[in-house]
Parts: sequence; C-alpha cells; structure tokens
Amino acid sequence: MVTRNLDTALRHLRLPDLTMPIWVDAICIDQQNTTERSQQVAVMCEIYRRAGETFVWIGPAEDNSDMAMDWVDLVGHGVEVDWNTEAMGTPEYITIPEYQHVADASMPWEFTWPGAPLQLCYLANREYFTRLWVRQEVKLSPRKVLICGKKRVEWELFSGFARWMAIKPYTCVDEHGYWTKELAAMYKDGSNLVLNICARTFDGAFPTLDRLRFDNSKLKWTDPRDAIYANLGLLAPEYRQLGIEPNYDQDPAEVFIDVAVRVATKLCSLGFLESCDLILTDIKTLPSWVPDWSSSLIVEAGMQNIWSSCAWISAQVEYLGDGVLAANGVLVTEVIEVDYWEDEKLYFDQLYMVYNCIRYWCDLKPADYDERQEQYMDGSNLTWLEAWCTLFLYGNIKDIFEAGQESRINRPDLWSMQEAKELFLIILTAPSFHDIWSLDDELWRRLEKFLSKIGDRMKGRTVFQTAGGHIGVAPAVWAGDSVAVLLGCPVPVLLWPKTDHSRWRVSSTCYIVGLMSGEAILGPLHSWRAVDWRYREGMSPNDKINRLHSGLFNEDGTLKTDPSKVLEDCGIPCIRYEREPHVLEVSPDALRDAGINLQKFELV
Repeated sequence: MVTRNLDTALRHLRLPDLTMPIWVDAICIDQQNTTERSQQVAVMCEIYRRAGETFVWIGPAEDNSDMAMDWVDLVGHGVEVDWNTEAMGTPEYITIPEYQHVADASMPWEFTWPGAPLQLCYLANREYFTRLWVRQEVKLSPRKVLICGKKRVEWELFSGFARWMAIKPYTCVDEHGYWTKELAAMYKDGSNLVLNICARTFDGAFPTLDRLRFDNSKLKWTDPRDAIYANLGLLAPEYRQLGIEPNYDQDPAEVFIDVAVRVATKLCSLGFLESCDLILTDIKTLPSWVPDWSSSLIVEAGMQNIWSSCAWISAQVEYLGDGVLAANGVLVTEVIEVDYWEDEKLYFDQLYMVYNCIRYWCDLKPADYDERQEQYMDGSNLTWLEAWCTLFLYGNIKDIFEAGQESRINRPDLWSMQEAKELFLIILTAPSFHDIWSLDDELWRRLEKFLSKIGDRMKGRTVFQTAGGHIGVAPAVWAGDSVAVLLGCPVPVLLWPKTDHSRWRVSSTCYIVGLMSGEAILGPLHSWRAVDWRYREGMSPNDKINRLHSGLFNEDGTLKTDPSKVLEDCGIPCIRYEREPHVLEVSPDALRDAGINLQKFELV
C-alpha cells in the first residue's frame, strides 16, 4: 500500500526525463505476512549495502525548512568531526575569520530570534529521526543524501551539523521572551535525536546489546521484536555471529530470552544487565535478568564505565532452563538507605529541585564533618567532596582523561574535578537557593549549567548508601538489595534475595563510587585510577579493551591497557585473553586461591 507520506516522497524524488528504479520497503514487503516479513527483514541489510544511493526523505518543506536546510549546509561545510575522538575542528579551507570559530565548542553561537534556532528545532524533531528502522539504512548505505522538500544535503555534511548542534553552546537574543525553556528543551531533544543517528554511521561504530535499550529509548517502532531485529545488521561482528534470525512467529519474551542466553553463554558476557530495570518492564513473563528491549528507559545512559567492576573477567554462566541463569560473582555489601530523586514536576524549576536534592543528601553527615578533607573510604584516593562530585556527575569529569592530554582535549561539556568541587562547595555553603541565583552572571551561568547537567544525569535514578559505606545511584533499588559484582558485567548489580537466598532477582545495575574499577576483585587501587586514553599520542587501536580506550593510570606516568597483566600483578593467573572479541578467562579456583569469595548466583 502506498501511504500519503510515500506518495509525497515519490513525487518529490521523481525526475522529469529519467527513469529511476527505487526499492521501497513499504511496498516490497507484505507486513501482514509474518513468514515473508521474517525472510525480508533478514536480507534488508544486504539491500542497503548494495544500494547505489539512498534517499533519506524526512518530509516535505514546512516550518521554514528550506532555511533550516541552508543552515545545515553552511554549518556542515564549516566543521570537521573526528568521530573516534568526538573532536570537532575547522576545515583547512575555512579562512574567513568570522567562520573560523564555528567549530569552537568553547565559544557560544549567538542566535537571533526567531531565525535559525526555531527552524532547527522543527527540522531536528521531525518524525523520521524517531524511527528505529531508519538506523540501518543510514548506517549501511554507502552513499546517502538527506532530502527535505526540494532541498538536498550530503549525509556527511548533515552529520557534521548534528555534532555541532549537540555540543555547540549558544545564546538566543530575544527581546520579547519567545525563546522559552520549552523551546530550549525541544532544541536539546532534537540535537540528541540527530546526533544519535549520525554518531552510529561512521566506521567502527557498532551498537551493542549492552547499551541497545538506551540507544532505542527515544525511538519508535510497532512490533516489540523489532527492538532486536531492526538492529541485527548494525551490531558488532561477534553479535552477528550468534545465529539470531528474525522470527515473527516467536513470542517476544522467547525472543529476548533466547538473545540473552546466546550472549551470556557464547560471548561470556553479562553486559546486557545494564539494560535491566525491574520497574520499567512491560513484558511481565520475562526473567528479571533479561532486558525488556521493547520498552523505553527514562534514564539517560550513564558514561560507559572506563574500566570494569569485574576487572574485565569473562562471565562464568550456565543456563539452567525455565528462565534461570547461574552466574559466578562476588557479594560485596547491602543497601541500607535509599532516597528517591525528587519529581521535577513538584518544583517550579529543575535547578531548584537539583539544589535541594544535593543539599539533602550531603547533609546526611555529622555536623562537624569536613567533606573537603575526610577520606571517602579506606583505600580510596578520594575525599568525600570528590566522591559526591563523582557520583552526581556520574563519573563525567575531565579527569577521566589521562594526565598529559589536556592540550588535546576540547570538552566544554565536562568539568575538571577542581571545577566541580568549587561549584559543589558553593551549593553546599549557600544559605539558600536565592543566594546562588543572585550571584554574578558569569558564576551563575556556570552553576546553572552544572545543576542542569546533574539533573539530566540523575533523572530516573535513586541515590543510596550501603552498609560498607559506599554511595551510589541506580534506576531501581530498595533497602535490603545486595550489591554484587558478577563476572562478565562491567558495572555492579543490585540483587534482591528470594525467600531462601538460593535464588536472586535483578533489580537493576548501579553506579557506585569505589566499585567501578575492579576493586571487588583487585582490592583498593590506591594511586591508580581508570582513564580514557583516546587523546594520547602513539596509542594503537590494538590497545583498546572491548573497543574502549580504557586504561589504569598511575601519577608516575605508567599506563596499563592489558587487563590480564593487571590481574596477574595481583596474583590472579589468566587462562586466555583476547582483545577482540573480548575474552578474559580466569578459573574459579584461581580467584578463590587469591582470597576472593566467589559464589554462584541463580538469577530468576
């Protein structure tokens, strides 16, 4: 059936004097025939790979889209993006002084109402960018052209614009107050949408089943199984070799269980537990350890954990059938106190809400406690103030980049630990929120950005403390949850014990200051810290760990990028280590001989 949108697209695409063959999935696949749909979905990736040119049709001209497309073309020519490092620079051919700062992410762009910002809002929020299925056409097609009405832009230029829109700070000169917070939020949402699709089209960018639910959260599709099937051709090679085939005659719960079991047993990975959330699960027949990939998460993806809570050791698992997965791991501590992040709707302003939440949690300390000096935990190299900054920013600080790279780092979206501490102390010591709001303009703008970032990171998450003294955040957590580090999972897992403690329910995964870099396996890291070395000169792609620029850095300048040697330095011998696909095999006996209380968890 030819839909109205397809009819409009074909009328815009046709040429007056040339016959042009076009493959259109809406016409070429009988969506009501599950057998045919399963067969065709399996070969669609190859169709896009062989396409001479792919038309990315986002709709007819409206809302001044012609001017918006001109702006996309202008910005696209004015920036160059290195997608491996996420750095944005100015092309060499740009010599006009007023255009040389287009790519400078530290210098705000000054818009004038109502021009470009409103037009770009409408363009970036077009329905096309919310569709899950279009991800594969833009990833796999060798040549793509973005078309809106009669305007066309090469996809490479649009990708540069998308990165610019997402990270370039801006101001909007608006004497009448029409540029509201709602429009600013719309601009931000649109920039995230277009960046989401563009960042996954460059070579080497593969979605993983670990983060797939985060990637899909703002997207739309109709069939629950499409959450997996629409991404099959985009996944990293090791996932594509698991033998997952589209089968629309299979129940969604069966599909998701099958996928999780294949990943756990064949790839020895439990990274997909990052997508588990006991609260946000629509398919109630799923075991708690299987993500409901068909439902959306309300939390933003936290930063990719730089090192690994399990020290990169591969999963030791066995599927017992009937929805039960046995997995080896370490029981670390128990959650003793939980405080839910406030509902933003109850406050007149997000920043005021964030201010109140920070003050409440940081006041849960003795009155004479100096968080600037007191050590966070035994063996930790953080003060309590640094621990709070790390927690509320979810680890997103400039200090994650190895010392010595500063001259090559241009990340105005991040704060250094020193900057974060200065702003955090202002929040903690201010008599009231009004006193913060009354600060001089420059300092207020810094605090406004700081509070806004914390609000975004913490949305949908809950702050908790453990019996061991740790602080952490998680999307789903209850007092009494046990904190475990499961082999094969890069982040700690919250488990709720069943009646006899023989089986466990997965509540969610979590971010815990002091447990993110393998401390449950390696012990205190002392002078070592996890870093991202992407800006370091002289490194090789072969130094990556599971495709991440991960390392352990010592202030004497030593950088370790081989997790097997890190384990062996701690007296834990390894059987086998392969970088890609990642495999780090260690025997259970070797871990127990090293004094690690390894135990089996039966997850249900």
